[in-house]
Amino acid sequence: MAAFTSRVYGNTTTLLNACVDSVVRHLNVNENGIQDLPPNLKDKCLYLMTKRGFITDSNIKKFLHDKISVLDLSECTISDVGLGHISKCFNLRKIDINSAKESRTEISSEGIKKLLSACPHLQTVYLRRCLNLTDDAIISLSQHCSQLRYLNIGGCRLITDKAMEALGQNSKFLRSINFSKTKVTTEGVVSLVMGNCGKSLKEIHMDGCHELTDEAVEAALQFCPNLTILLFHGCPKITDKSREALEQKSMEGGTPMKQVTWTIY
Repeated sequence: MAAFTSRVYGNTTTLLNACVDSVVRHLNVNENGIQDLPPNLKDKCLYLMTKRGFITDSNIKKFLHDKISVLDLSECTISDVGLGHISKCFNLRKIDINSAKESRTEISSEGIKKLLSACPHLQTVYLRRCLNLTDDAIISLSQHCSQLRYLNIGGCRLITDKAMEALGQNSKFLRSINFSKTKVTTEGVVSLVMGNCGKSLKEIHMDGCHELTDEAVEAALQFCPNLTILLFHGCPKITDKSREALEQKSMEGGTPMKQVTWTIY
């Protein structure tokens, strides 16, 4: 009996990627057929589209499906309209709407709240420089997304102590938070770290918050035993007392700090 030898001509993975790239590059011709693709191919197209900043309110719906768990829109221009489509992704675990370029003004607290109420499994939420975001959105986040672990609201200039209080009360698994360049004061930091997330917090970015005092740093060091990253540069009311508190923590042992930044005035 003759022996059969199988031969593979070319790399099928490379061929598939080339086809996906061609679909994305000729989106004006292929866009209407995107919604008929299986989820795995939609994911590949969506990845390229988001990295190139091609996703918009008008086309995002065609790429979405209910199995999506990660969505990075940091390079894309999107508004509350697009968020409304994303709210159909019930299994979403991570959403990144950090502004990679200019600050975002087309995303509101109402748009974020609708998204959060529909995506309760979110663990990572990045909203840096969404300028119209208010405390209401973060309060809603703390109430609807009980598994929240990573939050970036740096540069969301309307955020105040109310948001920190809500996170302290409801987000017991929170590990990392960035609220730099917001209106958060010492009172807000104390509410956060003395809340249910104090023991889980490992990373706090609060640089550029002009109303923070040494008490904020001291509270973070006291109530967050697992803290390894603490950034508080650009806070003019913080004095040398904070450096002394850091030295005291180092002498006492425990979890060592990996990164600390502050400004000497």
